[in-house]
Amino acid sequence: MKKILYVEDDTISALIVEKFLKNKYEIMIAKDEDSCLQLISELQFDLVLMDISLGDKKMGGVELLKQVRTKPGYKQLKIVAVTAFSLPQEKKYFLEEGFDALISKPIQEEILTTVVMMMLS
Repeated sequence: MKKILYVEDDTISALIVEKFLKNKYEIMIAKDEDSCLQLISELQFDLVLMDISLGDKKMGGVELLKQVRTKPGYKQLKIVAVTAFSLPQEKKYFLEEGFDALISKPIQEEILTTVVMMMLS
């Protein structure tokens, strides 16, 4: 079963994504930057879904993406931004920063599953 890491500080959003994907994939949730970096140092994931706005933490999703990309096995791994920032110029910015795709919040099950399937194929 493919393993997905979802980096999300909002419990409700994490539960929604877990509910949408749990029957097809193994889902792990990282609630902050530190737990994300710890999990990727211990495990190999097939895909990372990453919230852009991680509250008032040390870094946001873009900075965390750059940290994750430095870890062994994660330079080429697909990482998807999950965000409420979904204007065309914002999407362009996130893709230019290194995300492979973007899923807009509020998350819709059909869009989520389609993007995940695309990224894992």
